[in-house]
Amino acid sequence: ASRTHDKNHTGFLAPFELAVLMRSLDHPLTDEDMKNIAADNDRCITLNDFLNIITKREQDIALQEKLMEAFRVFDRDRSGFINVGTREDRWRSEFYTQMTSLGPAPFTEKEFDEFMAEYLAEEPVQSRGGQGSAAEDGEVDYRHLIKLMLKK
Repeated sequence: ASRTHDKNHTGFLAPFELAVLMRSLDHPLTDEDMKNIAADNDRCITLNDFLNIITKREQDIALQEKLMEAFRVFDRDRSGFINVGTREDRWRSEFYTQMTSLGPAPFTEKEFDEFMAEYLAEEPVQSRGGQGSAAEDGEVDYRHLIKLMLKK
């Protein structure tokens, strides 16, 4: 695939050629991606660079799908939102209960608060009703939350 897009037959792809190739593979690059790639690769992308980029993209997609599946367990009505609770009624949230009680190292209440605060503070996450933020009513759009998690 990369040979087809190497218009100058140099063995390298220019960032523009990489963008076209990635788009053709259903992995469009953002402006931020392009800046990072150009900075990291001195404006020339080798086959190894391309393979590293596409491998990371595929791993990110696989992780995103696993996270979606995990969060969907808490989305009983399939609305795309889960209840993480507010500080006052956190004990009612199934997500909170599971995160602080299951597994070999469950979160403490403080760790759960830090986990959620990290994402809720980064970008205001809309609540289910769209009237306020998730921090106000405890309802989180988990697709948005996953995107924030994968940025880290």
